[in-house]
Amino acid sequence: MRRFVLLVLTAFSVISPTSAFATSTDDTTGTGDSATPTTAIDNSFLDTERNLTECLNNSVELPGCGRAPTQEGDRGGALQLATFGILTLAIAFIFWRVAKGIRARDAAIAARIR
Repeated sequence: MRRFVLLVLTAFSVISPTSAFATSTDDTTGTGDSATPTTAIDNSFLDTERNLTECLNNSVELPGCGRAPTQEGDRGGALQLATFGILTLAIAFIFWRVAKGIRARDAAIAARIR
């Protein structure tokens, strides 16, 4: 179990970019006071051009909250639709195979009874 936790933590630290976390030491106030650093967040999931408190604590995402998909892997893009289509086809295939197996079983039972 410890090996698994270490493996997951190592993979997360390698995969996650450090720029996605808060960074500071940039003085954007123009006062020249580096004792009060500002915090900049670089995150592709947050809409940093809007007050984030308006979008929080809602069970359903409000209109206008978040960002439009700009990269291939973003939510709402073509890959999400392709994933939905593949999952739908896979579930349809599973139901078809189960129905075919039930029909074959019922035909075999009916043949033995006659």
